[in-house]
Amino acid sequence: MTVNWMLNAAGLFCITIGSLLILLYLWKSPRFAEDWLSPEGKHAYSKHRRLLIVSVALLAAWHVVQYFAVILL
Repeated sequence: MTVNWMLNAAGLFCITIGSLLILLYLWKSPRFAEDWLSPEGKHAYSKHRRLLIVSVALLAAWHVVQYFAVILL
């Protein structure tokens, strides 16, 4: 193993943990904005929040797959 490989693996590990933490925050975040929004705003907010969670989940899944590939290969 070269130093370059170890630095890349460490960087990918940090990015993977960061994306998983962002996903956890989005999943468990408080829904305080729903208290002061209109019904149309609540609908738009929930739609955008759901799409944001799905996109971050896909990004986190891709980072996990890449990290496992680095470990196994």
